[in-house]
Amino acid sequence: MSPARSRAVVTVVAALSLAAPGSAAAHAGPVAPVATSFDARITTLPSGISARVVSGDQQLELRSAPGQTVVVLGLLGEPYLRFGPGGVDVNEASPTSFLNRAQPLPVPASALGGAPPSWHRVSSGRSYRWHEDRLHALAVADRRPRAGYVGAWTIPLRIDGRAGRLAGGLWYTPPPSRLWLWPVVVVLACLTALLRLREPRLDRLLLVTLGLVALAAIVAGHIESSLVAGLPAAPARIGWLGFACAFTLAAGALLLRRRWQALAGLAIAAYALTVGLTLLPTLRKGHVVIALPASVDRLTAVTALTTGLSLLLVVAARPAQIRPRERSARTS
Repeated sequence: MSPARSRAVVTVVAALSLAAPGSAAAHAGPVAPVATSFDARITTLPSGISARVVSGDQQLELRSAPGQTVVVLGLLGEPYLRFGPGGVDVNEASPTSFLNRAQPLPVPASALGGAPPSWHRVSSGRSYRWHEDRLHALAVADRRPRAGYVGAWTIPLRIDGRAGRLAGGLWYTPPPSRLWLWPVVVVLACLTALLRLREPRLDRLLLVTLGLVALAAIVAGHIESSLVAGLPAAPARIGWLGFACAFTLAAGALLLRRRWQALAGLAIAAYALTVGLTLLPTLRKGHVVIALPASVDRLTAVTALTTGLSLLLVVAARPAQIRPRERSARTS
């Protein structure tokens, strides 16, 4: 391929990668999203190679056989990744190494003229997982996909010098029903009616009950986020789960003390809303990548959002509902 044609192809690929910020954020944003609208599946796999798609349509993991050399070709047919007996290397002079990532980088001029490979070791083993734009390229181009099969994708390979390919298809899953959001509306409406009764004991009961349910949703949300299908539980996620458990114990203890109920309620509300917003894509995207039933993840998201908003409402309403005796005791 001539240098001029190479530049033209890379320009087009870069434009597609950077176009439509909404689509790019949905399909090429987080490395390990909790949900996506598209599901990439492998249909053609050469012998001696194992591979799988991770995080719906985001990443590809490949493992080569012992003593086998596998080269993954890039967007322009250049050597991109090399799996050999000594480990896995990435060609840092490959245009694909700049474009084929969650946040594409500008391709330097030195990489456009067919520069010789510059291999850099990224793994000492025989397997490697990387962000692969070719899995979801059709998702960026298809503005109004229909449920089901979208199209095919292909990744060319060189296996011990012989041509091969890894191929598969992309499927679109429509978003879930909007009925998942109705519990938020119903609970907030009922709660508003209960708060108008101006019963301090009822308000405290609501605060404690909502707080305990929110704490359960917080821990459940951290557990689910740690169980992304196909990915090992990262130390950072395990650390956050430990923090959530410690927060639950501390906030739960404060929630049972009348003096600290309002402060504990605010802290729990903020944390629950954070967890709910993290799991919000499960309510907007059809394919949930967490290794649990999608209904469980969506229920956790709805619970966290509902209890977080409800706690804010209760805490905001309580100062106006203090009994006269309590108010006079404070002012005396």
